[in-house]
Amino acid sequence: MTDKSRKFLRAILVIFAAAIFCLGIASCDNQVIEVYQVPKENAAQQIVSDGLVPPAPANPAQWKKPADWEEQPLSEMRVGSFKFTDKNGSSADVSITAFPGEAGGLASNVNRWRAQVQLPPLPENELEQTIRRTDLDGTPVSLVDISTPENSAKPSRIIGAVLERPDQTWFVKMTGEPALLEKQRPVFLDFVNSFQFAQHSDPAATGQTPAQSETKPKSTNDQ
Repeated sequence: MTDKSRKFLRAILVIFAAAIFCLGIASCDNQVIEVYQVPKENAAQQIVSDGLVPPAPANPAQWKKPADWEEQPLSEMRVGSFKFTDKNGSSADVSITAFPGEAGGLASNVNRWRAQVQLPPLPENELEQTIRRTDLDGTPVSLVDISTPENSAKPSRIIGAVLERPDQTWFVKMTGEPALLEKQRPVFLDFVNSFQFAQHSDPAATGQTPAQSETKPKSTNDQ
């Protein structure tokens, strides 16, 4: 190969290398790496927005299930779940939930129930007139009985009890057709009156078996 040919080949290689280098630089400039931080969903904040706070880890309560109520699978929120069905096929749902502290306050939770039966919220002083207060072995109990407005396309009723413990608030709620709940109201009240609470949050400290251990494992059922 002549000197002239070598010089020509060397020039071609230099141009080719320069072109590769420029393409690499352009590619790097155009490649924008963006890092997105996806925040974890704050479940506690979401629950508080509904007037609740995260569920308590322990279930130091016991209760007596009515004979005609069928146990249902639990959910992440429920520590007790039951269903009653009459001979006509109408059914009522009963839920038991427990949350630390005041769980957002009585007024916010009762107004949340009111919204579920298409009733407007009430200020606390007016709401107090719709609540019946009682006591269960030193545990304050607030009883609520509310229904959808007259001529509602889908009549519904809620009978609920809020049990205020020193470190937890318990919610017992029955939902269903108004006529069915009217028949089940005495049964529901007897059920609420059957609640017994351990002296400590740790059931092992009292030797009592929590009611949750007698129910089915948790599932993903809605509250």
